[in-house]
Amino acid sequence: MPLKFITSCCLLFLSSFVQAQNLKLDSVANNLKQYGLNTDQSSLFIHFDKNIYTNNDQVWFTGYLLNTVAESERYHTLYLSLVNNADTSIVLQEKFLIEHGICFGSLVLPDSLPSGRYRFVAHTNMKINDQFDGKFTQPITIKSTTINSLIANVSIFKTFDEQTKNGTVLLQILSGNNRFVVNAEINYQIGSADQTIKTGKAKSSVIGELMINYPTEQITKKNNLLKISIKKDNHIKHVNFNLPVKDEKKYQLSFYPESGYLVDGLTNKVGFELKAEDGNAVQGKAVLYEDEKVLDTIYTNSQGIGSFVFQPNRIKRYHARIIGAEDGVHQYALPTILKDGVALRLGSAISNHELKAQIESNDQQHVHVVVHDFSNILLQSSFDLQANRPQNMRFKLDSIPIGLYALTVLNEEYKPIAERIFFAHYNNINRISITTDKENYTTRDSVEVDLSAIGGQDKLLPAMVSVSCVQANRLSIDNNQNITDFYFFQQLLTDLPPHQFNLKYSDINYLNEVLMVKGWRRYQWPTETLPKVKQKLVSLEYRGEILKNKKQLKAPLALNTFAGSNINVINTDSSGKFNLTAADLLSEDRGRVWLSIGDKRYADYEVFLNDPLKEIKNEVINQKITPLVNQTAQLYDLNQSINITNGIKLKDVVIKTKKDNLINFADRGPNGCGDYVCRYNIFNCANHAGDSDNRKPLKGKSYTRSGGGTIIYAGCTDHEDKPNLRILKGISLAKDFYMSDVSNKSEPISFATVYWNYQVVLNKTGNTKLVFNTGDLTGKFKIIVQGITSDGVAYGEKEINVSTK
Repeated sequence: MPLKFITSCCLLFLSSFVQAQNLKLDSVANNLKQYGLNTDQSSLFIHFDKNIYTNNDQVWFTGYLLNTVAESERYHTLYLSLVNNADTSIVLQEKFLIEHGICFGSLVLPDSLPSGRYRFVAHTNMKINDQFDGKFTQPITIKSTTINSLIANVSIFKTFDEQTKNGTVLLQILSGNNRFVVNAEINYQIGSADQTIKTGKAKSSVIGELMINYPTEQITKKNNLLKISIKKDNHIKHVNFNLPVKDEKKYQLSFYPESGYLVDGLTNKVGFELKAEDGNAVQGKAVLYEDEKVLDTIYTNSQGIGSFVFQPNRIKRYHARIIGAEDGVHQYALPTILKDGVALRLGSAISNHELKAQIESNDQQHVHVVVHDFSNILLQSSFDLQANRPQNMRFKLDSIPIGLYALTVLNEEYKPIAERIFFAHYNNINRISITTDKENYTTRDSVEVDLSAIGGQDKLLPAMVSVSCVQANRLSIDNNQNITDFYFFQQLLTDLPPHQFNLKYSDINYLNEVLMVKGWRRYQWPTETLPKVKQKLVSLEYRGEILKNKKQLKAPLALNTFAGSNINVINTDSSGKFNLTAADLLSEDRGRVWLSIGDKRYADYEVFLNDPLKEIKNEVINQKITPLVNQTAQLYDLNQSINITNGIKLKDVVIKTKKDNLINFADRGPNGCGDYVCRYNIFNCANHAGDSDNRKPLKGKSYTRSGGGTIIYAGCTDHEDKPNLRILKGISLAKDFYMSDVSNKSEPISFATVYWNYQVVLNKTGNTKLVFNTGDLTGKFKIIVQGITSDGVAYGEKEINVSTK
């Protein structure tokens, strides 16, 4: 047979084999998208100036769309909701403009907010496959000067009664001045949205109490929510409480073999995590058993994580018991040991330009090893493994960008049998360099700051960042988030354990431990190749319909929108339907837009509006709260209590009341539009928002502007629809940060945020200079700079001290 023909056949066979292999890997990549970490969502991060606020506080923020599924131009509106965690009620909703993937915004918190834990929930206007795309949650704490009219305390009175098989909850209701609230109307419901266990109505007793019984044996983690609504006169209070689940373990001890499974006879590294039932990490220890024989004592660190190495025997049973826990009798079993399989070992999950790993099988087999980003296969190789003979692997990572990846082992049928997640190019994480002219300042002092963005190999990068300088006790570690942790880790790996400085990306040891447990997963691989699903992209838009004499229109109708200087003419279609674009809704007038009908017989028409905020409200109300886990509990041998270490807290506000005959005068406080004048005759003075002696501005009068200059007040039209006018909630434009006049000694400067800048452009030559002033507050302040560079995200922070001059 001619050599040429043989060569052709060989090449044809090789080509067919490679094509077949590529088809198999394409199928694997598709399945990675279906069963891997979800990377088919846009990434939204918001930098808020602080995370502890007071009522009537000013909020400043910059939002970054870090990557988008659809074209970035399709993202035009950011919907921001403020939610009270106590009852999931929405206390505030606003809209802000997204332009070129960036959003600037500011708002004032309502003065009626009670103290408690809240969260900002942000959505973009895009939906993918009927799911909101680009979501972000920022937990905050509010310290309020508002006296709660109703104070409700819920506690467990009895966990279980042998005769009735019920548990009992005690509800106590007090007024703001600590008096019993008698005959308050109470409605309650036990259960979930899918399953209601019990409902009831009652009134509080003469000592302001109510006992609520619940069927203990029917309560599970899925239906243990007790919702209580309390009404007394015009005051309403909502309370949510999680009922205890009978015989539930107080702690969770979970085990994570390094490559996914324990394999008989192979040395395995096993990560483990100890958490309390509320999700907080627990620092403690446990005893590891083989059958009933003690093997070792294992420890968790301050992140609640530990690891140990051992060689399992599948005919043995392995479990652990926690030392010093009330449920110490409970046994926590290790995962099932596989008869056949492979062990995958990494010296470190944090790599720079190459990844070193070791693979071992307890039987002879052919495997494929792939490096992927949970959507696409980037590197691949194949190995013939001999039984119990470890084989070293090394992957050059030059062709893949910085970030999280997975090293996955596939068997001959291309099914995953082992996996390890790692981080590539750690040494290329960007950072922001912050240099101040000095470390210690006095009140009303000038602060000079030099900024530069630095990438791998100390390369200077162009960047666009937001900058804040805020009193350090307004930044709680419990609520803290930064753009680098979020982008590389938090959005992909949920429930990250705490870090003492909350700069997770800066600690290699922390990252190695976290990727050992949080980057661990088992595939539920499909038996058949999953079809590729085309994404359905939809934009939420403000829509409306006009009826004339309760009937559909027969011809287009002209509408007008007014939002300050933004005036537009919109025509309906012939049936009366219309859409309002983001450009139509832009408003400098606190987000208000006026809609009018261009027909003098406007009384014949009815306007029906569909604001996307309604859909978002339903989404937010039904959202399950997943708090940031930034606390650690300590578990001691002889002390079974759990001591939680919280972040920095403001002192509780003590309110002293005094007689003030002026407090109820009609001209006090803001008018219906929210406009007011402070004691220094400054219009909408940011420094005195919420002060009791603020007064309503008068139409035609001249007042000083916060930023300088004067304004003649044009008057206020309250938030009511008028004939031929409908008030719409439009898209707010960001207002400038108020820079205090340090030369005005008569006006106190009591801002916790002494400096905010939505956008500072850093050039690649470095040393961009900023200058601002301190106020009258003393103590530690933190400068935080974060944003995007030409090579990805970047973050930096620096602390300064301010003392009395």
